[in-house]
Amino acid sequence: MKLVHFIATGLILGLTTVACSDKKESDAAAKTKEESAPAIPTVDSKGLKIAFYYSDSLKDGFTYYKNEDARITKKGEAFQNEMLGKQRLLEQKAQNYEKYMREGTLTGSDMQNMENEIMRMREQLMNQQQTRGAQLEKETNEALTVLSKKIEVAGKKYCEKYGIDILLIHGQGGQINFINDKMNVTQSFIDFLNHEQEIMDKDLGK
Repeated sequence: MKLVHFIATGLILGLTTVACSDKKESDAAAKTKEESAPAIPTVDSKGLKIAFYYSDSLKDGFTYYKNEDARITKKGEAFQNEMLGKQRLLEQKAQNYEKYMREGTLTGSDMQNMENEIMRMREQLMNQQQTRGAQLEKETNEALTVLSKKIEVAGKKYCEKYGIDILLIHGQGGQINFINDKMNVTQSFIDFLNHEQEIMDKDLGK
């Protein structure tokens, strides 16, 4: 009798365990949703047209790029030279102050005036470095953004015009190790970029 009771109890526990296990698996399945198939177009590899251009060549060949780079560089150098000039004046002023203080040839009032002037020059220099430096950085970033957008938009038009499926950018540090030079369209793309910019300049009345 005890054996029958033991077997019955074991069956009940076993069924309960299986039921709990099935419930856990059912709950886990309910939480996981199968992904939907992505809509990926099939392209015939025999008709796929791939081209590339050297990114470094755009800096010298694309006139807008070259002009913008020269303009930003010139402004940056002018700003740097101006700040260096003011820094030298400040250093000279501080050296004179130390010299007069050692010699004792100025009154206390004169020394105080020099101290105030040095502090004013130092604050002005710091403010100009921050404000004008930030403005130059903002202008540089804006120019780079516009340049990138011009190349992106022109690249799309260029590919549509010549039926190119993929236009790659080849440059130092890029992800392309080797590509057949027969696919090189650098000069053609540069000519296209310059032509597109000429049209835009005419629209802007330049």
